[in-house]
Amino acid sequence: MKYNIAVLAGMKKNSQTICNQLNTLFGELFNFIAFTDKEWEKITLNFDLVLISTYSLFTRQSNTRITDLNDVIIINRTLLKSGFNKIKNNQHSKRFLIVNDDRDSTIETISLLYELGLRNMDLIPVYPGVSEVPSADYAITPGESKIVPDGVANIIDIGERVIDISTMVEMLTHFNLLNKETQKILDDYSKTIVTRTDGFQDIFHRLLDTGNLFQETLNMVEDGVITHDRNGIINIFNRQAEVIFGISSTDVVGTEIKVFAKKVGIKELLKKEKIDFLIKHGTQNLIFNKRNIGNKSRSYGNVLTFKIAKQVEDLEIKLRTELKARGHAAKYNFNDIITADHHMKRTISNSKKMAHSNLSVLISGESGTGKELFAHAIHNESKRAHFPFVAINCSSLPENLLESELFGYEEGAFTGAKKGGKPGLFEQAHKGTIFLDEIGDISPSLQTRLLRVVQQKEVLKFGGTNVLPVDVRIIAATNRDLLQRMKDGDFREDLYFRLNVLHFEVPSLRNRKEDIPYLIDYFLERRKISRILSQPVMKAFINHQWIGNVRELENTIEYLSIMSDEEVTIEDLPFLNDTTDNHTGLHYNETSLGNNILPVENVNINENKLVLQLIFKAKNNKTSTGRRNLVKLAKQEGIIISENHIRKIISQLKEIGMVEVTAGRGGTRLTSKGLEAIM
Repeated sequence: MKYNIAVLAGMKKNSQTICNQLNTLFGELFNFIAFTDKEWEKITLNFDLVLISTYSLFTRQSNTRITDLNDVIIINRTLLKSGFNKIKNNQHSKRFLIVNDDRDSTIETISLLYELGLRNMDLIPVYPGVSEVPSADYAITPGESKIVPDGVANIIDIGERVIDISTMVEMLTHFNLLNKETQKILDDYSKTIVTRTDGFQDIFHRLLDTGNLFQETLNMVEDGVITHDRNGIINIFNRQAEVIFGISSTDVVGTEIKVFAKKVGIKELLKKEKIDFLIKHGTQNLIFNKRNIGNKSRSYGNVLTFKIAKQVEDLEIKLRTELKARGHAAKYNFNDIITADHHMKRTISNSKKMAHSNLSVLISGESGTGKELFAHAIHNESKRAHFPFVAINCSSLPENLLESELFGYEEGAFTGAKKGGKPGLFEQAHKGTIFLDEIGDISPSLQTRLLRVVQQKEVLKFGGTNVLPVDVRIIAATNRDLLQRMKDGDFREDLYFRLNVLHFEVPSLRNRKEDIPYLIDYFLERRKISRILSQPVMKAFINHQWIGNVRELENTIEYLSIMSDEEVTIEDLPFLNDTTDNHTGLHYNETSLGNNILPVENVNINENKLVLQLIFKAKNNKTSTGRRNLVKLAKQEGIIISENHIRKIISQLKEIGMVEVTAGRGGTRLTSKGLEAIM
């Protein structure tokens, strides 16, 4: 999958030139598309990244217009060595016209030449529309000879400016593509261009005896610059280096570079020259360069430069350090889904297609089938894979706590609110994916708030007044029949159709029994468990209905790893406790857990009325009305329901006055209103 990158410049030929340069190097990884700033005003598509040819273009555009849902890098330029050498070989004059096709490009070319070491020249900007063109014998132009003023005798065409390696490092780091292959491309490319450190090298060589080296260095760059002489003694430590390393220049100038390097953890970098090498110092990511001052026959020392990689900082610190530390990262891929079943394979194939879209996905299926596994895999297969994956179980938190978790809150929004407020999960998932598990359990009021996020792509924090735009893909999952809940009025119709744009159902394990042996082998191998499953045992595994699906199967393997000996027998199987006729297990009734027993989610029944009837039956039988006994009674009726699910329903029944719950032996009893409902 190629990433789409927009390239903006004031003129179409300039943006196209940049695209051509980048395509030559990275055309297999990216699609580069050229625009002018005027064309960009009409573009409605989102791009994975926007490259801006000049900072002045950025400032005269609306920041919101350019950065809305796009990440931006402003391009640094340099020259090919072949073009720069033409200037060095023709320094017959101290006065040069610098000719380019517009004012911004001309000023940037002059700044570039000064940065590359031409500090002893008088460089005069000339461009179409300039008010006055002074006379000069020499003109320097980056490929614009045709607009050089008449009367200039000597034209030095240095060729078009090319993209500096620092921009390429930022671009590759943004997509986590700085690897051996791309590093080789950068290494080869660096041999053809002039880098800033080449400019430093020339200047340092000329200024060593002038006494102005320190001031010149500070005036030239905003990067951290450290120089040392041939004996390894530090003689320059500029102000930006002080900021980066938190050390005063007075403490290090005159000391050995080896001592400083060991202190800040860059000792290994001093052994040989480095060009645009990415290093980490504390919480900062730096682009490091080390170049020799001098020539092959004589060395005056070395210059070390440190550039703060702002894009790397944003990605590494804000997303990876903060969000992944909180678990906001997808852990599974489609390769982690174990199956030989053709229905399951088709489900995987369809969900892979869905991954490449930004539309909402609704995953349905029984508990334990692996809905969250699919959500992780879809995120990792999508173009959002390098951004956060935030998951939350909507049924695990009370409504007010779930609301603050999803949408965040402002400082002082309620008693005990965290100072400074708290970002919600939608905000933390910006550019990535949010997975809302058990979406069918959220309350009507939360459904309304969630609809706003889905429709408007914006979040209003609890206690706040300002909306925050978010770019988040939603994947929701449920083990309930949302369509029926919508028809019953328990789930908003508009929200249902917003979430149910792309939909698939994960098959239950009993409907893909050919996967059971493969899953058993996988769980045994993953836990390094050595157990032998005989044919009768394997047959029992295959014939079991697996109401809890893959999760139940995994738990069963965990149980056997602890409770069974080297050879697993029928008696060891926990799910046969109620179905074996004797201790030999030879009379295992393969149909006793037949298709007549179904999860409550798959039964067309009013769940509130079911629990009321179970409580009534328990009271009549003079047995406990505790959740465990109610689960057992439900099973006798052919329905599987969990204790946690019963607890939620009883809590709802209590709120509407149908049951009373007392501590101790009193347990749960029906009120007159509850009795009315089942009579």
